[in-house]
Amino acid sequence: MSWPHPTEFPPRPPHPKVDHPPIEAAAARKLFRLNWLLLAAMLAVLDATLLLTNFRIQPMGYLAALIIAAVYGISGHIHAQSSRGRPWISSLLTGIAQIILVVSVMISMTYMAAAANLPLQDARLLAFDRAIGFDFRAFVAFVNDHPGVIAVLAWGYRAISWPILVITVLLPLTGHHLHAGKYVLVFLIALIATTVISLVVPAIGTYGAVGLVPSDYPNFEPQGYYDTLRDLPLIRDGSLRVLDLSQLGGIVTFPSFHAAAAVIYIWALWPIRFVRWIGLLSNGAMLVSTPIGGGHFLVDVLAGIAVAVLSIVAANRIGARLLSEQQRKMGTFAVAPAATSSPVAVR
Repeated sequence: MSWPHPTEFPPRPPHPKVDHPPIEAAAARKLFRLNWLLLAAMLAVLDATLLLTNFRIQPMGYLAALIIAAVYGISGHIHAQSSRGRPWISSLLTGIAQIILVVSVMISMTYMAAAANLPLQDARLLAFDRAIGFDFRAFVAFVNDHPGVIAVLAWGYRAISWPILVITVLLPLTGHHLHAGKYVLVFLIALIATTVISLVVPAIGTYGAVGLVPSDYPNFEPQGYYDTLRDLPLIRDGSLRVLDLSQLGGIVTFPSFHAAAAVIYIWALWPIRFVRWIGLLSNGAMLVSTPIGGGHFLVDVLAGIAVAVLSIVAANRIGARLLSEQQRKMGTFAVAPAATSSPVAVR
C-alpha cells in the first residue's frame, strides 16, 4: 500500500469551533481599537467645545466616569496582552469602559448641539405626521383610557437604560466578541448622527405642538417630554451652561434616540437565542412608547429607526472587513483540493 507524499495533502479546512474564535477575537481587538480612536476624537471635540464656548462642567460626575472607564479599559488592555488572557474577559472589560465613555461624552454633546439655537422645526415635523395620517391626539386619548397599555408603555420607555450595560456584558459572556465591539461602535455612530441631526433640526415635542395639556392625559406623565421641555429652552436662551453628568437627560427630539436604541438592542441581542424574543418584545414596546413617553413625532421615530439601521450597516461592514483581513493574515481560508489530484493507490 502506497501513500501520497505529505505535500500532496490539501490544507486542513478551518474548524468552526477551533479556528474561528481566535480569529474573531483578534478582529474584535482591532475593532475595539477603532472605537478608542473614535472616542478620542469625540473627547477632543468635547474639550474644544468647552474651551470655545461658555459651557462648563461639574467635574465630579465626569471624573468618576473617567476613572471607572480607565480602570476597566486598562484592565481589558492588560488582559488582552496576557498570554493567559481569555478573549471574553478582555472584550467585556473593554466594552464596559467604552460604553461608559460613549454615553458620558455624547449625552453632553447633545446639550452643546442644542445651544446652536437654530429655528425650531416642530411645525414641520407635525405637518409630516399629519401628511402620513398619524393623529397624536387620538393616540394619547387611547392610551390614557387604557391603564394596562399605560403600564406596558411606561415599562417599555424606561427600558432604554438597563440594556446598555447588560448587552455589553452579555455578548462577551456568550462568545460574541466581534459583535460586542460592533455594538459599541453602532451605539457611538448612532449617537454622533443623532447629535448632528438634532443640531440642524431642533424641536421640543409633539404635546405642545398639538396643544395638549396635562389635563388631557391625567392618567400618565410623559416624563421624557417634560425633561426636554424643562432643559431645552434653558439651553437655547443661554440660561443652562453648567453640565452635571448625573442630571443630564435626553433632550433630542428629532431623530428619536429611543427609537434608534430599540432597533440597536434588537439587533445586538439577536445572535443570542435564549434572549432573542425577549429583546424583540421589550424593544418593540419601547418603539411604541416613544411618541407617548418622549413627546416624539412619528417622523422622529422613523428617523431614529433609519439612523439605527444605517449605523448597523456601517458597523457590520467594518467588522466584516476586519474579520476578512484577520482571516487572510492567519491563513485560514480553506483551499479546495486540486482537480487533478491522484487517488490514493492501495495494493
